[in-house]
Amino acid sequence: MVDRKVVVAGAVAVVAVLVIGGLAGAMVLGGGGGGDTPTPDDANDSGDGSDGGSAETPTAAATTAGNGTAANGTGNGTATAFPTLTPTSAPTPTATQTPTVTPTPTAIPTRTAILPRKFEERTIELELRRLLNDWRRSNELDLYTNTNGTLVDQLNAMSLNHSVAMAERGELVYETHGLSVPQRYKAFELKETCKFKRQGKQFIVSPENYQFQVIAQSYIGRNYQENGETVYHENETAVARDIFEDWTENPVHADVLDYPNANRLGLGIEITEDNEVWVTGNICGSGDTSN
Repeated sequence: MVDRKVVVAGAVAVVAVLVIGGLAGAMVLGGGGGGDTPTPDDANDSGDGSDGGSAETPTAAATTAGNGTAANGTGNGTATAFPTLTPTSAPTPTATQTPTVTPTPTAIPTRTAILPRKFEERTIELELRRLLNDWRRSNELDLYTNTNGTLVDQLNAMSLNHSVAMAERGELVYETHGLSVPQRYKAFELKETCKFKRQGKQFIVSPENYQFQVIAQSYIGRNYQENGETVYHENETAVARDIFEDWTENPVHADVLDYPNANRLGLGIEITEDNEVWVTGNICGSGDTSN
């Protein structure tokens, strides 16, 4: 039987060997055992250099730049700013304008002007008389008569005198040569001859108290503008029609031309070198004021 004392002594010896071996290994790892074993003072060294050694260099903490951007500290204390990202706005789409359609102008046909000497005032006069008599007939009025009589010749001369004066002035007027309509009738010795008694009335119609004159202006053988349109009268019939419509569609002129007892009409027509047509009409009664 093994002696317990021997076993305990052996175990103690083994533990002692292990302890000594551990110390020897620690000395080898710590520098071969040539240095001093650290003391409590060495362990509590704060590293601030108060024991004669060099103090540790502190690591600079991150700082914030004045614009609020974080900066990392460097050994020389200069703060390096991190770049600030600026959001890029999306481009605004440009609206596409709808192109304006320009209307194509309508071509106006240009007619070659005809020399005024190619036209006859007398032809215009006769056509205008025919149209006016047709109009009076449709209104159940007596026709203008005695176209070739002496009285009508006098009326024509008075009317032409006024038309020539208007052409020279270049405007439609009732007074020319300093004479009003009644004064003109008197100057041509027609004032008393042409007055008449109004049908169904008890008063006398004369140049003194009623309008006895109608006037108009047109063109022949050339283009001209009327109410925004280009007009061309190629012959005497066309210009006579234009004057007729002007007189009968205008209430002021129509009132002069529809007197039942006015049975004479003088017409004076002047064609200028510019193809202008100036027209004057003067009415006349029978001179009989008894009925």
